[in-house]
Amino acid sequence: MKENIQCAVVLAVCLALIPCLAFVRNTRTAPKELTVGIYMTSEGQLEEYTLDDYVTGAVLAQMPADFSEEALKAQAVLARTYIMRRYADELDSPTPSLHGGLISDDERIYQSFFTPQQAQDFYGENYDTARARVEKAVRAAPEILTYKDVPVTAAYHSASSGSTESALTAWGVDIPYLQAVPSESDAELDGIETKLTISADELRTCVKEQLGIDLTGQPEKQLETSANERGYVTEIRLCGTKVNVQQFIAAVGIASPCFTFEVTDSKFTFTARGFGHLVGLSQYGANSMAEAGSSCREILAHYFKGCKLKTPPQ
Repeated sequence: MKENIQCAVVLAVCLALIPCLAFVRNTRTAPKELTVGIYMTSEGQLEEYTLDDYVTGAVLAQMPADFSEEALKAQAVLARTYIMRRYADELDSPTPSLHGGLISDDERIYQSFFTPQQAQDFYGENYDTARARVEKAVRAAPEILTYKDVPVTAAYHSASSGSTESALTAWGVDIPYLQAVPSESDAELDGIETKLTISADELRTCVKEQLGIDLTGQPEKQLETSANERGYVTEIRLCGTKVNVQQFIAAVGIASPCFTFEVTDSKFTFTARGFGHLVGLSQYGANSMAEAGSSCREILAHYFKGCKLKTPPQ
């Protein structure tokens, strides 16, 4: 059965360029009761949460709460893994702008998180049910995901084009466990293909303001792309200048790097498949696997090759 994906895209970290790519140098022992500090930029203050409360707020912000339990558990593992990596990173080299916290509420830099009030505002009358479902999943999935005993880069996206992409292709960093894998059910989702039409003048203004490149002459003759066998755009040139693919799609507002374009009457129409950077876990793919009977462990093993679940060090 096809699903409509567009209502849930807001929850995913869709266009983050490189979410936490630096490898931590070693695993660190966390305190028995790890407190997660989140610096709230607008208030200029630090809010602290227990680890489970943090993971609950993260999952509520990152994945639709009505997804299957095993998919919610997989997302909970990734949220817990992400914050444990942040803990180790901050021990090694504290970030002054975090004022003692592990992350801030700036979703351009850190993975998303809902405070209880934000979650109530988002879910409305369904909040109690949503929170109960997510809390159950969080309690049932207390592990982190590791590769050679190091917490993984917890990459995820809303839905792929039918296949995820490797970190090497997307970010230029070869991460052994982040390789392209099939996620066929994503291709059957209603709304998986999106179109964006903008004028040549709008594109010229956009790339000038966002990327600092002047499109001289006819813009339709100045945009060139190359794609791999999965349709993922691997190279973009503007006026002969190579630009970062992730930065380009973020600047223009294209849903994913798996796109084509055509030009008609000085208007560009971009047709994209998927939502997000397409690396790591596909959330809709995970939900489809869960509905078909796959466990949290099986879901994570599919999207993160060669990784192991592990109870966080105490």
